Amino acid sequence: YSASARSEITVPWETATDGSDTEAVQERNLERIIVQKWIAIFPLGVEAWSEHRRTGYPKLLPVPTDKSGGSVNVEQGARRLPYPVEEYQQNNANLQSAIQTLDGEQQNGNRTGDVMGTRVWWDCKSYNN
Repeated sequence: YSASARSEITVPWETATDGSDTEAVQERNLERIIVQKWIAIFPLGVEAWSEHRRTGYPKLLPVPTDKSGGSVNVEQGARRLPYPVEEYQQNNANLQSAIQTLDGEQQNGNRTGDVMGTRVWWDCKSYNN
């Protein structure tokens, strides 16, 4: 499996110059910061995953094979963990209400229900592709 780099970001900081797109420069600088943070917290798997979900950085390679049955977008990765089986067994009425709320919060994307591809309420920033 080989793929080209998803990002062209470098380490040196950029400053906006006259006529440059200030917003684009700020976004590239944000990517620089988050990539370095992600490298530092990589050993803390869940925290690194949460940071990636929150920001979209670093721009990770898609998985070569979709083993989610289509419930997860391979470009974006898993967005949340599904509810545990115990919730279905012991708290099904409230769980179904929570899933309806989760579906109602969808702003971007077409995946709904209690699947790993469903975006949560704070996951509303456009993907960084």
